[in-house]
Amino acid sequence: MDELIDEDATGLAERLRAREFTQAELVEIFVRRIEVMNPALNFMTNTAFDRARSKAETIPLDAPFAGVPILMKDMIDIGGLPRTDGSRFMLKNVPERSVQYVEAVEAAGLNILGQTNVPEMASFIITNNDVFGATRNPWNPDYSVFSSSGGSAVAVSAGVVPMAHGTDGAGSNRLPPSATGIFGMKPSRRRMRSGEADGRHDVAKTNQMLSRTVRDSALAFSLTESFSGDPFPPVGYIAGPSDRRLKVGLIVDDGKLITTDPEISEAQRKVALLMQNLGHEVEETPWPVDANEMADAYAKFFGGKVGALKTAVEAASETPLMESGLLTRFLASNIEASAAVSAEDIAEGRAFLDRLEPVFAEVFRRYDVLLAPVAPVVAPPLFEHTPDELYTDELSRYVAARLKFTSPINFAGCPAMSVPLSWSADLGLPIGSHFIAAAGHDGLLYELAYELEEARPWRDIWAPFSLKYVPV
Repeated sequence: MDELIDEDATGLAERLRAREFTQAELVEIFVRRIEVMNPALNFMTNTAFDRARSKAETIPLDAPFAGVPILMKDMIDIGGLPRTDGSRFMLKNVPERSVQYVEAVEAAGLNILGQTNVPEMASFIITNNDVFGATRNPWNPDYSVFSSSGGSAVAVSAGVVPMAHGTDGAGSNRLPPSATGIFGMKPSRRRMRSGEADGRHDVAKTNQMLSRTVRDSALAFSLTESFSGDPFPPVGYIAGPSDRRLKVGLIVDDGKLITTDPEISEAQRKVALLMQNLGHEVEETPWPVDANEMADAYAKFFGGKVGALKTAVEAASETPLMESGLLTRFLASNIEASAAVSAEDIAEGRAFLDRLEPVFAEVFRRYDVLLAPVAPVVAPPLFEHTPDELYTDELSRYVAARLKFTSPINFAGCPAMSVPLSWSADLGLPIGSHFIAAAGHDGLLYELAYELEEARPWRDIWAPFSLKYVPV
């Protein structure tokens, strides 16, 4: 068995500094883990083994992570490595330069070993695409892990790496962690170093790690956040819980768009009781966003983003979009449907999304944090829908329903986290708890995460299809 399986990235760095093993030896251990587990779970797109081997022993041991290998989501520019976004159209895309966030990851002493699977251009709720295939849940391979940081979540849950990178544009660093029993954090908007090639910040998407332990995520956060002070002063490294007691708003589902699974609602009520037992004040409160209006606004917003992609694909293939073969049927037909969205509709959708920031700001005048489900369902069956299907309004609502509690937070700019505190008796899958704080209050969430990790430890709870039980 892998004797290092129980170590998190912080612990591995400490052992590297103690010279219990070398960076090169650790790279080979992680390579072997990938070779053993990827054929069964399919969480990788590209490997960068030789790159990692060449960097081993060149990373200073006094760097915070001292050369610990990491996997990056295949949706961020890493100089010299392919970035496919899970799409046939992007297979030849090799960025020349790393974005600021990746530069900070490597400066922290993390050694990039490869990239993880995503749905094509993050366009669907199940991690599956026509190029690399479907990623399986290590708790039950017949189920998905949602999306879009699905490959990264599986790699961590299966014990391949203690920490992996994710991006979150509508829930991607919370949904897969919820379905795999790990910790996931979405920072405040503009909190982290830029993950975009032009150095700007996306209106919805942020970068941060998925991990088995809170301290790994907190340390990575402190090393990759922006130090500009615009719009928030740096948080720094949060090392443990706070004595501060919080006022918590427990979200009661309104049944709009989809009714939350009773098992999930009950799990959150039990977590609310845990919070009360820890001395926090909890009261029920309604979800402040109309899910039907959110679904409509998000569809219009998406319609305003894809015109350039349609043009690029048709120029590259010299054929109409649906005949190009460069995009999945789902994404191509979604783009075609979006062409019917008018400029007025797009503006209307964006106006609704822009109003979410003051809506949540008002909520956080009454509460320190909200406690809600991550998703209204535990996890989708792996092939409940596939990228070969044509886009329909019904399928659009299927996706929007599963983003009901996560996507509004991105447009509100708030930080949020998925904490693995419950498991489904029916499916045997994890159920995350979704904690949301006011914009800029990322540190408060980390303090709470440490407290919950201590109160209900999850680090030693392993998926059946993980390296805890599979010999390497």
